[in-house]
Amino acid sequence: MADAVLGFVGAGSDVNTGGNSTQNVMAYLQDEKTDGDITNLSLGELDITTDEFILDEVDIHIQANLEDDLVKEALKTGVDLRQYSKQVEVELRKIEQASIKDYIKESQNIASLHNQITACDSILERMEGMLSGFQSDLSSISSEIQTLQQQSVSMNVRLKNRQAVRSHLSQLVDELVVPGAMISTILESPVTEQEFLEQLHELNSKINFAKELSFRETLACSDIQDIVDRLKVKSRNTIFTLGQRGAILSPAELEGPILVPHTAQRGDSRYPYETLFRSQHYALLDNGCREFLFLSDFFMVIGNSAFDLFNSIMGKTLGMFLKSMSTYVSDCYDSIAIFLCIHIILRFRAITTKRTIPALDKYWDAVLELLWPRFELILEMNIQSIRNTDPQKLGVLDTRPHYITRRYAEFSSAIVSINQTFPNERTNTLLGQLQVEVENFVLKMAAEFPSRRDQLIFLINNYDMMLSVLMERAADDSKEVESFQQLLLARTQEFIEEILSPPFGGMIAFVKEAEALMEKGQLDRLKNEEARITQLIRGFSSTWKQSVESMSQEVMRSFTNFKNGTSIIQGALTQLIQYYHGFHKILNQPTFRSLAVRSELINLHHLMVEVKKHKPNF
Repeated sequence: MADAVLGFVGAGSDVNTGGNSTQNVMAYLQDEKTDGDITNLSLGELDITTDEFILDEVDIHIQANLEDDLVKEALKTGVDLRQYSKQVEVELRKIEQASIKDYIKESQNIASLHNQITACDSILERMEGMLSGFQSDLSSISSEIQTLQQQSVSMNVRLKNRQAVRSHLSQLVDELVVPGAMISTILESPVTEQEFLEQLHELNSKINFAKELSFRETLACSDIQDIVDRLKVKSRNTIFTLGQRGAILSPAELEGPILVPHTAQRGDSRYPYETLFRSQHYALLDNGCREFLFLSDFFMVIGNSAFDLFNSIMGKTLGMFLKSMSTYVSDCYDSIAIFLCIHIILRFRAITTKRTIPALDKYWDAVLELLWPRFELILEMNIQSIRNTDPQKLGVLDTRPHYITRRYAEFSSAIVSINQTFPNERTNTLLGQLQVEVENFVLKMAAEFPSRRDQLIFLINNYDMMLSVLMERAADDSKEVESFQQLLLARTQEFIEEILSPPFGGMIAFVKEAEALMEKGQLDRLKNEEARITQLIRGFSSTWKQSVESMSQEVMRSFTNFKNGTSIIQGALTQLIQYYHGFHKILNQPTFRSLAVRSELINLHHLMVEVKKHKPNF
């Protein structure tokens, strides 16, 4: 369009510019056509003669160009626009060539600049990456600072809560803590020491406090329960167990050297009361005998005169001994110590009798009159205590041996073993009463268990424990040993029937029923029981090994004494073989000989061999 306009201006410089612009254009186009410049111009199907062709848009563009300042100036001055256009093009080419030469001349600098720009771009890109990383790190640090701030606030709250709780729990912790001094004192000190009694009182307070908290389901109680229970058992065993204290009645110790007070005080050794009692009275026996013989020989007196002379010299000493003993005995609950002192006096009296020195006979009788009533009182108190015990107040049920029965066993075995050398009927009577109350207590405790099996396990464990302790010290034919042997045997047999019943109850019931009918000659009443017999034979054959194994494991888990558990398993397996042997005998009767299922019976000898494999080796 620009070329057309330039051509139009150059061709008619004398054209009247003030005329119609459209007419001018048309005239120009006509001139160009006649000149042959646009001979090959193809207008397609454009028909400019038609009324449908509208030149409004073209007219608008031409009018716009004519309004241009340069065009106006050119038209006014009459410049040949074509020539001017060529001139401009030449100048532009020159400028372009000069510019190209400048670019070529400065190519190295431009290349260097390009490299520098590229390097700067790379550096800026890295810096952008670093700054992005810094921004990310700062965001992370900000998040961490916020998290730390939240944790700090939370820790501060917890600290305040713990400080608040500490003030409330300090007394609770003091009551629950079991100090090492208490443990060492109860484990090592004699029961006659004041320190032992003080620690025992403190332990009792802790036990009561823990029991009170256990009702509130305080978890801290479980942490000390085991230690407290062990100390409780140990303290009871210390009080009611003979241990090595009975050795004082042996001839070697009974007439051994006396304790010298100032020498004994130098060491850290502690002695139970009966040891001090023996030393004191052995010194009295030795010096009294010597004094009586000296007085009789020196003053040549006999009979009552000799007794009167001896009493005038030794009377105050003997009186002081009795007074000191009376003070101690009135507040003593160590029945074993008192019983040992009784037997020390009985043996010392036998020694003076053997030496034919009757001077101390009245003193021995006076001492026994102090000791026997106190011993009987303590024994009666124990009997009454067990009689009044409420099983429901003794804590959690457990099938293991109860601490009260162990306490009784230790005490009873100690008294029985001491009493065997100088039997006393009153002591035997009191021990019999104590045993009856203990047996009743065990039955009451067993009744607290819901199942008969647990009741039998509890009874057997306790009877076995008491029997084992008694047999360590008492004679095998003693009344206590025989009584518990019978109780243990009866409950063991009942337990064997109890554990055989679930897996083999059907066969056992059939054997008992058939044996009863055989005795009456009425076995034919079972001849229609073929289906029942078939089920029993096949059921036994398929499950007996698994049942025996399960039964053995259950028994060994239930009983604390492995030897006793092994004995029960052997008894159960023996009883099972006897029942199966009876089952064989019944099926060999004419009533059942025609049953085809008899061929599936397990050979009895084979069963015995297999059963032996399941016996535990303990």
